[in-house]
Amino acid sequence: MNGLPREVLKWLQSLDLSSSVKNPKWDFSNGYLVAEILSWYHPKAINMKFFINGTSIQNKILNWNLLRTFFRKKHYAIDQDVIDGAMHCKTNAAEVLVEQLYTLLTNRPTYRLEPRPINFSDLPYQVKLPLHARATAATSIKNNLATTELICARNSNERLTKTFAILDLHSQHRQMQRVQDPVRFGIKPAIGYMTEEEKERSKILSGRAMSTRATSKGNKSRPVSANKPPEVIQFTEVVVKQSGREKTVEENLEDRPNHGSVYRPTSPLSSGYQAIAQLSR
Repeated sequence: MNGLPREVLKWLQSLDLSSSVKNPKWDFSNGYLVAEILSWYHPKAINMKFFINGTSIQNKILNWNLLRTFFRKKHYAIDQDVIDGAMHCKTNAAEVLVEQLYTLLTNRPTYRLEPRPINFSDLPYQVKLPLHARATAATSIKNNLATTELICARNSNERLTKTFAILDLHSQHRQMQRVQDPVRFGIKPAIGYMTEEEKERSKILSGRAMSTRATSKGNKSRPVSANKPPEVIQFTEVVVKQSGREKTVEENLEDRPNHGSVYRPTSPLSSGYQAIAQLSR
């Protein structure tokens, strides 16, 4: 109710409708209350027996088709976008519809500081958000294209037309963001929009960048390590006597006794076989 002017609220309360208007976005979506308002001024043209107070999409289509026929007969200038927006619960669509009915039926204007937009999208809400919190293309389609619109569409071409219209509006909004904050998107101003100081600064920065690139290219041709002479590294062999280590076959052969013609070492090989050495005096 906060979106309606004070004189419109008083007018609705004076009509003694079957249900009070608490949320215009949902209360006027099925068209039943709109038919009740028109029946007070045109009781012979509007018969409430033909209208159904339901929330299903079939009831909405039936009620609004009867209302469209009435608007054409009486030559009421109600925009088709306003009717579709009120039917599909678009933001501010029901408020615009009620204000237009108030002006047509009472011949009184509504006093507003700012006119309401006919484009019922979430763009005014998105503008208030910071740049990082604004909707993406997929979220924009989800917020601005209702499920009932897809059901009521006559063919797939009409669905695609509505989807592309939302995407075009989103791309315009993104371009506006780039103009508002070019630093965030890394956009440099054109030369025609730069001052003399900015031009000189850009020339200096571009010269430094070119010199840095040339230096980096020269360093890439020959690495730094290739300029240094190779160093000679000397290694010293360290003999370490390990205690508790099993002797190898060669060490057992060196420690063989002089007596006896056959020597059988007791230490096994790593492969599991025993070495048998036959020696002669």
